[in-house]
Amino acid sequence: MLENTKKKRLNIAIITNNYTPYSGGVVSSIDSFVNELHKQEHKAFIITLDFLGITRNDPYHVIRIPSLFRFMYKKNHMALAIKKEKKLQEIIDILKPDIIHVQHPFYLCQPAAKIAKKLNIPVIFTYHTIYEKYLHYLPLPQFITRPIVKKIVLSFCRNVDYIVSPSSYIKNYLESNNIETKIEKIPSGILPIFIKDQVYAIERTETTEKNGKNIFNLIFVSRFVKEKNIEFLLCMFAKLVQKNPDKNFKLTLAGYGSEYEKIKKFAHKKLKLTNYIQFIYRPRKEDIADLYMQSDAFIFSSDSDTQGLVLAEAMGCGCPVIALDGPGQRDIIKDCINGFLCNFESDMIEKILLLQSDKNLHYRLRIGALETAKEYHPTATTNKLINLYKKLI
Repeated sequence: MLENTKKKRLNIAIITNNYTPYSGGVVSSIDSFVNELHKQEHKAFIITLDFLGITRNDPYHVIRIPSLFRFMYKKNHMALAIKKEKKLQEIIDILKPDIIHVQHPFYLCQPAAKIAKKLNIPVIFTYHTIYEKYLHYLPLPQFITRPIVKKIVLSFCRNVDYIVSPSSYIKNYLESNNIETKIEKIPSGILPIFIKDQVYAIERTETTEKNGKNIFNLIFVSRFVKEKNIEFLLCMFAKLVQKNPDKNFKLTLAGYGSEYEKIKKFAHKKLKLTNYIQFIYRPRKEDIADLYMQSDAFIFSSDSDTQGLVLAEAMGCGCPVIALDGPGQRDIIKDCINGFLCNFESDMIEKILLLQSDKNLHYRLRIGALETAKEYHPTATTNKLINLYKKLI
């Protein structure tokens, strides 16, 4: 019996260009899956770049390829590896993985996929984002880079064994581009720290009522970058408080990114929101969970996110979501069940006022949010991924 159990344990090599100290959706997705794979006694190793070049307290399963150059670009850590193909080959030869799971179509992941093909190891690619929508990060004109990047990405998709799509939007996008590689929709899981239960929602609601609290706390957590459309949220919030001076609204924005100082200045200097707003720079996961639990609604305005992982995190803490319509929002937000999808600024203001004024609706949406978050429990999402791994071995 013990021998059979051991045979079922998997050995996975996860290749990623992005990992700590960088943070974001890709890193959260990887950590969620790897933590759960280890919990279920599978082997999972993360192969990434050495962004800092110093002694780190990485866990045993994080393997960093030495870097020739390290630099900052738009406040993000970047690194160029030394002999990446040779180092990847050495690591893969030692690990002898059953599956190679790449997280990007570029840099480390391209040679890793070639090595996997040579060794007859199945390759899975998680298509996290529509790469053409992030070309403003490259110091070249988009009319030049867009067709090149799209061709590279779609070619990579045609040469892997399976694609994991975190959302319906990605799956539909790939199919519309005639990708015949098999695609399976598997959302990323959220970390256990963001998962509460209905008992919590009931206790929190009762505590709020007993304390006679009249502040309605809004929360936004994200990287502070152009595509998150944060200025839209701030302008919407400014109109909300201006038109409703008798209401007690507060907004917390937490995160980091190249536009952090610019957005902070826009909120304080141009919109004069100092009395209604607070910024929290690069909070820990534990702090983010506390912020969700202290908030009455999560607001979101990205027009490019393909998976609303922060929305699932907020919902897991019993925080309903009011969001501008977008690709990552459509899979998770169900109107009048766990939040609202909005098309306009006025629509978002209306929904915030509705939620603030209707305690019964607010409570129902809180319960609905907690129910929705169960679909993003790391055990549920990782089991889907394990089934896919086993299908390919």
